[in-house]
Amino acid sequence: MKLQLAKLATLIATIATVAACSHNARPGRDDNGPQLESHLRVENRAFLDMTIYVLSDGGSRQRLGTVTGNTNQDFVIPAYIIGPANSIRILAEPIGSNRAPVSNSLNVQPGQTVTLTIPPNP
Repeated sequence: MKLQLAKLATLIATIATVAACSHNARPGRDDNGPQLESHLRVENRAFLDMTIYVLSDGGSRQRLGTVTGNTNQDFVIPAYIIGPANSIRILAEPIGSNRAPVSNSLNVQPGQTVTLTIPPNP
């Protein structure tokens, strides 16, 4: 049980550092067109497949897709989920497991790519 809690704590800590690992390719809005898309890159180093959700500050949950074990996957974060506050949380739900860690609130700007690294299972 303590080992599972340690794994969960490691995963949550990794998700919480997503903002520090992200970069902003182009700031703000393109003056000549619509709002730039924001992206999420998931690096799943765990054995389990993960279903990835993005959560808005208002509480709505949007499924982005699935990342199979030991692979990477890129997703577009819908602008309506990010909203005017530019704040989201990421939920990584392991398929076949009852735990589902959620990140802290992250500020995501239009055009920004956020990277989420899911650590391997020890």
